Amino acid sequence: MPNRRFTVRKGRNGWGVYAAHTGEPVRVNGREQTGMSREAATQLAASLKILAFIKAEFDERLVTNPNTLH
Repeated sequence: MPNRRFTVRKGRNGWGVYAAHTGEPVRVNGREQTGMSREAATQLAASLKILAFIKAEFDERLVTNPNTLH
């Protein structure tokens, strides 16, 4: 399973959200998530962690019949 951690760091033009395993800025809709307020960067990182967790949970549960609930 890939590392799904994110970090918040201060840059020259504000705060940014970075992928912990690469150190690269996170991109949302093709745009680097840098130059934000500290609060916005922290909230985005928290949201991305939650979304990564949810994705990991659903990826582990294979749906054999999409018309039934499991």
